[in-house]
Amino acid sequence: MMQPPPCPSPRYSVLGRCFCCAVIEDTWHYFFHRLLHHRRVYKYIHKVHHHFQVPFGLVAEYAHPLETFILGAGVFIPMLIFANHVFFLWAWMFFRLLETIDVHSGYDFPFNPLHLIPGYAGARWHDFHHMNFNGNYSSTFVWWDKLFGTDHQYKEYLSKKEL
Repeated sequence: MMQPPPCPSPRYSVLGRCFCCAVIEDTWHYFFHRLLHHRRVYKYIHKVHHHFQVPFGLVAEYAHPLETFILGAGVFIPMLIFANHVFFLWAWMFFRLLETIDVHSGYDFPFNPLHLIPGYAGARWHDFHHMNFNGNYSSTFVWWDKLFGTDHQYKEYLSKKEL
C-alpha cells in the first residue's frame, strides 16, 4: 500500500508556498474582480456581493454563484501548482479564509499579523472598495491597484481625511 508523502517540515516551505499562492490568487482576483465591475456585468453578478456597503466577516462569502465560481477559481489554481501535501491545502485554505474574513471584517486591528506581509491591503483598503464601488480591486495585496492606478480614489479619500 502506498503511503502519503511526509508532511512538509520546513515552515518556510509552507509559508513560501502560501505566499506564492496568494500572489497568483491576487493577480487572478484583481483582473476578474475588475471585470465584474464593468457596467455591463456588475448589476447581474457582482452587485449581490456589494449589497452590504459596510462589510462584516461573513459578507466575504456572500456572492452570486457565478462570482463564487469565477473568483474562487483563483483560489484553487495555485493549489494545482504548489500543493504537495494535504497539510499545505489546509494551510492555504486557512490563510485564504482568514485573509478574506479580515478584509471584510470592518476592523483594522492594530496587532494583526497579516500586516507583516509586504503590500498587504487589509480592511481599510477593502472597506473603501465597498463604500466607493470603484478601485481597490485586489484581494490581498495593493500592487496591482497601484500599478494600474485603480487606487487613485482611495488616495484622494485619504488625503481629504487627513485635512
